[in-house]
Amino acid sequence: MSEIEGIIDNFLDKEQNVFGIGIISKDGRLITQTENWDLSNDLDALNELLNQKLELGAKGITNLTLQGIKYMIVENTEERKIGTNITGKGHIIICPIPIGGTGALITYINPQVGPRDTLFNVQEFAKKFENKI
Repeated sequence: MSEIEGIIDNFLDKEQNVFGIGIISKDGRLITQTENWDLSNDLDALNELLNQKLELGAKGITNLTLQGIKYMIVENTEERKIGTNITGKGHIIICPIPIGGTGALITYINPQVGPRDTLFNVQEFAKKFENKI
């Protein structure tokens, strides 16, 4: 098992409300993903979101579709991007690695909880990937 896979396993053990994980490298490649979540067809949209530099007051990309599910972007900062599906199909939290960088930890969050319930753990685990991708 690679070091990255070990971190993902620890993450999934600690945070029961994260149902899917993907890792994108700084150069925009999909490094790994959990078996239940295929992001390979959505890489262009993810990279567009990650590479977008927002001017002060700019909204940027307002929605993102992953695996055919449309998420409304409700928060878009250098530290995190949070999306929610308005029909109750879940949430996504994307943490750029490093903060403001072009690599990322992408997580699919349990539809039964709010994204803020898992935000701290997602951000903490994103830091563990900083020198790994």
